[in-house]
Amino acid sequence: MSGNPSNDCSRFDALPEKVRREMTLFTGHAPLISGVEAANTAKTITFLRNPVSRVKSFCQHVSEGKSPYLIAQFPPERFDLDKFLESGNDELSNLQTKMLINDNNCTSSLLINSMSAQQARDMALENLYHKIAHFGLQEYFDESLMIFYSALGWRIPVYYTRNTKANRKALRFEQRHLDRISELNRIDLEVYEVARKHLVGIIEGAEFDLEKLRRFRTFNNPVVRSVIRVMEFIQPS
Repeated sequence: MSGNPSNDCSRFDALPEKVRREMTLFTGHAPLISGVEAANTAKTITFLRNPVSRVKSFCQHVSEGKSPYLIAQFPPERFDLDKFLESGNDELSNLQTKMLINDNNCTSSLLINSMSAQQARDMALENLYHKIAHFGLQEYFDESLMIFYSALGWRIPVYYTRNTKANRKALRFEQRHLDRISELNRIDLEVYEVARKHLVGIIEGAEFDLEKLRRFRTFNNPVVRSVIRVMEFIQPS
């Protein structure tokens, strides 16, 4: 899923019927109702992220020229953070709430602007708790994967970090930028805080296996993985 429902539907419809019929996993960015019926009826898991961190990351992404649709308006060599934060771009404000309440269009502000902040927050949380099978938080990434792992019967997940920022081009966020981001994401911040408390309650509960989490983190340590790969390579066949 690319986040563009029209393109996603076209790409899915263009697949051979056999491939569509045997599809077992959809990944990427999409609203709760994506326009692809097979995805809409599938069991859904998702991650939320601290809204301020999310927007900072998005700004960094755009400043590096990684959002093609914004390059002409905000070229990397002349990127102006203040100007971008005042641009009215729909991805800058309450995007996670929009994705939880919108049909088909991830970033559309039509629905969220037609209701009060409390109504939007409540609808987002209602969908998060009752239409999403399981959710995690990026700030509790390993713990979230362990919840998915236990609930869905996965093998131990192995993951690698990708799409990291270019440190030499890292944006500098002043307090006025952070204040503006918080202002733009007031509803997302409320949704995130309720979700965070819910997830922390699960992690601190008696059923959460801390020892399994420790082993999982050890297994996903890049140094440990490198040693395992070397040992597998030198084992006689």
